[in-house]
Amino acid sequence: MAKDVQVVSLKRQLGLVSSTSYITGSIIGTGIFISPAVVLEGMGSSVGLSLLVWTLCGALTYCAAMCYAEYGTRVKKSGGSYTYIRDAFGDLAGFLFLWTQLVLVRPLSVVLASLASAEYIMRPLFKTCPDLAPTTSKIMLGFVILGFFVMANMYSVRLGALLQNIATVCKVFALFSIIVGGILHICQGHTENFSEPFKPTSLDPGNVSLAFYAGLYAYIGWDNVNVAVEEVVNPHRTIPLAVLGGLAIPTFAYILGNVAYHAVLTSDEILSGIAVAVTFGERKLGIFKWIILPCVAVSAGGIANAVIFTSSRLNFVGGRDGLFPRFLSMVNVQRRTPQPSIITLFVVAVILMCLGDVRSVLGAYSFFKAGGEFLGVLGLFRIRRKHPATKQTYTVHWAFPVAYVVFFLVLSITAVAYEPGIYIVPFCIMLLGVPLYYMSRSRWGQRGHLATLNRWITIICHRLLLCEHAYQEAV
Repeated sequence: MAKDVQVVSLKRQLGLVSSTSYITGSIIGTGIFISPAVVLEGMGSSVGLSLLVWTLCGALTYCAAMCYAEYGTRVKKSGGSYTYIRDAFGDLAGFLFLWTQLVLVRPLSVVLASLASAEYIMRPLFKTCPDLAPTTSKIMLGFVILGFFVMANMYSVRLGALLQNIATVCKVFALFSIIVGGILHICQGHTENFSEPFKPTSLDPGNVSLAFYAGLYAYIGWDNVNVAVEEVVNPHRTIPLAVLGGLAIPTFAYILGNVAYHAVLTSDEILSGIAVAVTFGERKLGIFKWIILPCVAVSAGGIANAVIFTSSRLNFVGGRDGLFPRFLSMVNVQRRTPQPSIITLFVVAVILMCLGDVRSVLGAYSFFKAGGEFLGVLGLFRIRRKHPATKQTYTVHWAFPVAYVVFFLVLSITAVAYEPGIYIVPFCIMLLGVPLYYMSRSRWGQRGHLATLNRWITIICHRLLLCEHAYQEAV
């Protein structure tokens, strides 16, 4: 009967274009449309300092991205930051990262992207008073958007990649329209908003740190391809090129886009709390402002699609490694997609969306997201000793990880020192993973009710979803 045993693994089908699109499409999203106000406020309404923050955040992200480009060619395993943290610092650190991502970071990102997409879809229906759109309707539409992308990723990796490519085109088009409109405005001689660019009204260290976190939030998503290394064709060539190209596009677009914002809009208009892209469209794009709305909606949907893709792979690798329940490592035999992992993410995201109160953790969202990447970069030197370089390994200069680690430490210490209250709840959620980790390692977790529950779920996934446990492809 040995010939009937089928070895299931994820299939290598992500090329350079799709990999670059996942990075660019994951980065360019709701951040560029909501972060400018937070950055400007944190830098004391200084246009020059605000643009400097966007530039520094792009440079800082580039330092970390180059480290992850090396990881992608040195460590032949999916999982992204989780894999690197676990390899460098042990199972407990890897579990805590997965736990935080599972219950807080990734589902919250999917919820926010789905709700943002729903917001921009409904805005034309309430064009005279957009703020009066029913909250319940937005949430219900958010459920529909979330369910659509979940089903697409369960059906096919190629379908998810196609949707990501479409979303990337819409995002780039929306930003391109804003950039062109801003440049034409400047060419017409309207430079009065840049008369005193480096004259802030006031600077507070806590607000400055928040401004940098808002900027880093806009760049989130640059590490997405590393989560699916085992599905990338020729990773030693594809990953470095995808990281370089996928990050360069949004960095230049963000800088030029913010120049356009500040050229057309006054600081008070940007800080007014109204969606910056909508205000810009009403002031400069005329009838074409209605093109911006669907493009931003598709842009936010692309974020949800990319997060579903990467998050399901994180849970999948955690289940395969034994840190999470084993049923998460199951793959549909025909579709080659980790359907149990995708469904788990969907369930957690639905719970968060039903609660409706996600603002209490928004302040620390970027902190914990960037914190995981910080630990990943910090472990690079140890990983180099454990995984010696080959001819196909891309090696980054030591200055890149050092610069990222030092900057993040200074930024984090400043943020926690000036605003400790907003980090208490997320820290408690993260620390809850410590007893859960040891509970899962106990006899009760290995052979008791948890093990029985895992076996039943495994049987259900096998019979209803036609899934089998996956194994890492030999490389």
